[in-house]
Amino acid sequence: MLILEYGTEESLRIIKERASEIAAVLVEPVQSRRPEFAPVAFLKELRKITAAVDVALIFDEVITGFRSHLGGTQALFGIKADLATYGKVAGAGISIGIIAGSKKYMDALDGGFWEYGDNSIPEVGVTYFAGTFVRHPLALATTKAALTFLKSQGPGLQKEMNEKTDRLVERLNQITQKYRVPIYIVHFSSLWKIKFKEEYPYYELLFALMRLRNIHIWDLFPCYLTIAHTPEDIDAICVAFEESIAELCQAGFIPRQRRRQLFPKADRR
Repeated sequence: MLILEYGTEESLRIIKERASEIAAVLVEPVQSRRPEFAPVAFLKELRKITAAVDVALIFDEVITGFRSHLGGTQALFGIKADLATYGKVAGAGISIGIIAGSKKYMDALDGGFWEYGDNSIPEVGVTYFAGTFVRHPLALATTKAALTFLKSQGPGLQKEMNEKTDRLVERLNQITQKYRVPIYIVHFSSLWKIKFKEEYPYYELLFALMRLRNIHIWDLFPCYLTIAHTPEDIDAICVAFEESIAELCQAGFIPRQRRRQLFPKADRR
């Protein structure tokens, strides 16, 4: 396994040079820990390189799939991967993993199209494939219901969620600017994350104080808005966030940035 830095020209160069050794390239198009980074140009060039040398391009869409768009980042960015992985959203809370992709690769799971009771047979050599929840009846029923609902709602559902998250992130960033603290909030679609511009002692107290105010955020992990979140829920998040920031500033637990000194223009008379 060759691990490369995501989104760099150097990584593209290495993949080009070592293409004969590479079976597949796996990327998380928008990383859950860095949602503000969406290197579309890099991904398009990566698609060109892998297609030219017949190397499989795999997108990890476990978080972005169905959440950002019905077609995931592949639809948003106009890039078609050979294989993609899905979960979380499609399972609607029930554990499931999904692999989807082109016939060339998917046939290895079942031998290609064939039916019982006639002369058709698997025509492609299959590989062993198994998992804890493979064909689990509850997971399959839940996923069918979730995907049916998403399809019936159309792309407007994700668009509304993305806009709702835009507004939440804007409000939270206005709070950090108001108190001049080295904290900022980033997001991609309905995924958002609290980040810190610098390291300082006891930064995790922010999450502890928010939990005391009934808003649970797992320290340093990404958060998500869902269709279950109401405007009142979003207000509650913002109130808890500001109250926690204010309390930490008052107690001296967050370093505050100085305001730029403004000087009046000199009298030229």
